Amino acid sequence: MTDLKLYHNLASASSQKVRLALAEKNLDFQSVEISLAGEQHAPSYRAVNPSGVVPTLAHKGDHMFETAAILEYLDEVFPSPRLSPSNPVLRQRMRAHICRLNEFNHPANGMMHYAILARPALLQLPSDRLEALLAAMPNERDRKLRRAAVKLGVQAPEFADAVRTQERLLDTFEAMLGRTSYLIDDDVTLLDLTALPYIARLDQMGLTQLIMECDRPRLAAWYARMQLRPSWQSVFAFLVAPAFKDWPALGRAAIPTIRPLLRKPPP
Repeated sequence: MTDLKLYHNLASASSQKVRLALAEKNLDFQSVEISLAGEQHAPSYRAVNPSGVVPTLAHKGDHMFETAAILEYLDEVFPSPRLSPSNPVLRQRMRAHICRLNEFNHPANGMMHYAILARPALLQLPSDRLEALLAAMPNERDRKLRRAAVKLGVQAPEFADAVRTQERLLDTFEAMLGRTSYLIDDDVTLLDLTALPYIARLDQMGLTQLIMECDRPRLAAWYARMQLRPSWQSVFAFLVAPAFKDWPALGRAAIPTIRPLLRKPPP
């Protein structure tokens, strides 16, 4: 029986990062799926993770929090294959980029997800339940973004900022890939696994134009290579489920709003 237990959600970008690392290292784990419709705030899960967020990794009785720290833990405890550069300067740069992704792009990704994909379902909830879900979020920044996404959708000022933040991310990656096969090295690292769910979410929203049709050929090639890895199929196979069939159409409906916000709009 495996010593690893992962509390996660299939559609959670943070959960996907950890599942990608587990797949790259060919590690078995006990899967405990947490519904983000409120189960993450239930006392039973708060006893596991007091912040009420996913993922949480349990290993031999110890609970691990914060996605970036979980990834480094896995790479230290299960070092083959290695997912960090051997060069200490490159390791520092990898960590710096991961910090930026978590600080800036994770909230932007969440804002776009909620404004485009989650909003229709959330608006169907009774107002008291919706308010309870929002109020239960422990992070004030996230509560503010989610409220704006639900109230104003793609018309929220925060949505415009999220789109521009994501565009800067795409440009940064395009430039980085001019030097190496992957984002920080010629082998896959934790940075690639951290970035992939954010790029994939644009694709899942039907916004692949932002990658493929905006003069970002190296990024498009990187994304294609990442999709060929066995870890891709193990983590993203859930998208064939009926619950996700409307995602591309919802994203494409937002393109007229997104296009004027971009410095480099698709043709």
